Amino acid sequence: MRNLIKNSICYIVIFLLLLSSAAYAIPSPNSDFYVYDREDILDNSTENYIIETNRELYDKTGAQIVWATINDLEGMDINTYATALFDEWDIGGRELDNGLLVLIVPEDGEIWIEVGYGLEGILTAGRVKRLIENNIIPHFSQGDYNSGVLSGYEEILDYVESEYNIKLSSRDAEYYPSRGSESTIISRGPNIFLIIGIVVFLIIDFKFFGGWLTFSLLRSAGRGGRGGSGRGGSDGSRGGGGRSGGGGAGGRW
Repeated sequence: MRNLIKNSICYIVIFLLLLSSAAYAIPSPNSDFYVYDREDILDNSTENYIIETNRELYDKTGAQIVWATINDLEGMDINTYATALFDEWDIGGRELDNGLLVLIVPEDGEIWIEVGYGLEGILTAGRVKRLIENNIIPHFSQGDYNSGVLSGYEEILDYVESEYNIKLSSRDAEYYPSRGSESTIISRGPNIFLIIGIVVFLIIDFKFFGGWLTFSLLRSAGRGGRGGSGRGGSDGSRGGGGRSGGGGAGGRW
């Protein structure tokens, strides 16, 4: 019941943000979708790499990792703006909500990573915060935006690959960070917490609901699963209908 109330509050907040965003100049995504570099801090090779790997990622999982740079938060704090932008652009799959937005405001020296519900399990607020502090800000503080973006992006891809048990052939070994990172370690075996969570869910469902929730999930999986319907009909050059989970973290340099 507590989780139901929490989720309801999150949806109400997101709904209010969407209503209020109409009063602000939230930009529209460009044709490439995955990179919106209004501040022109990234070179073409960085942008093309992000776009190419995202297309493969979307094709395999429905997930989308979008990078945006802007110069005006329209009077909002960066967290609020990132949430409004995320939901306006429908980042990630409609059913899986597996999108992620990295919002950078160079003039203010701020960054925020907004995570969809479907990726919050693997990209927790704590991990995102460490990723920003360890992979991105050290480069940004030296004025090297391309290295910071690539370092952060590769770390994010490590987590997403481990979550979906895939390997992206379009990833360039030149950009890989150290493979001894936390994301690599956690992918070596089954997630014990996930197993425990499933067992607890099944016990509660069959004890109090007669297995109704389990059978409903199985029927839903049979109708669609992780593939097509979860992508919301997008061709990968626009949002798939995903929503923000309200999670994430930010930092300054």
